[in-house]
Amino acid sequence: MTSPTIGWGLLHWIRRRRRHSVVTGNAPVTQLGDVRALVCAFDLPATVTPEDLAARLSTVRGRSILIQPYPENIVAESRRTGDPLPYGVWVSGAASDFVFFRQDTTNTHQRHILLHELGHIACRHVQAEAEAGTADTGGVDGVPDLQMIRRAVKRDGEFAEAQEQAAETFAYLIERQTRPTLSATGDTPSARYRLLEDS
Repeated sequence: MTSPTIGWGLLHWIRRRRRHSVVTGNAPVTQLGDVRALVCAFDLPATVTPEDLAARLSTVRGRSILIQPYPENIVAESRRTGDPLPYGVWVSGAASDFVFFRQDTTNTHQRHILLHELGHIACRHVQAEAEAGTADTGGVDGVPDLQMIRRAVKRDGEFAEAQEQAAETFAYLIERQTRPTLSATGDTPSARYRLLEDS
């Protein structure tokens, strides 16, 4: 029979190793427990912004992450054609990642959009087209051109359901960790995902 001390030590070692592999591994993170471990590993202050999180992620991954609104011509094209523009999209360039977002929504919603897209990056998710080996390699100097952004917008929603849920969980848990007084009821982005915390 294993002594309680050995059992506790082994459990602690397994948890520490799992947390390390979740943060530094290569496999996509989709399990809710692993998403929680990832969020905890960042040990974020209550004042963190999406830009702060992007900077932290950039350091961990060795790739810069730039957050910016959609270019005006993409917005204009969406209005002209009537094709809906996703609230946010992640474009992986040759040397950097880019997160584009719509400005025609509230600051709270924008924050959630950015956290969701950063969740895809943090969880090492891959869209279907990239899995097929046709990932974008970057526009001029690695900065996405309009064609790259258009392709990313058209691919929006091609993440597997488990990856979408993981990105939503990531955004929700960051909200809960950094804004614990945020109402758990009402029309807030994190309120919709309250039940994920206990699943």
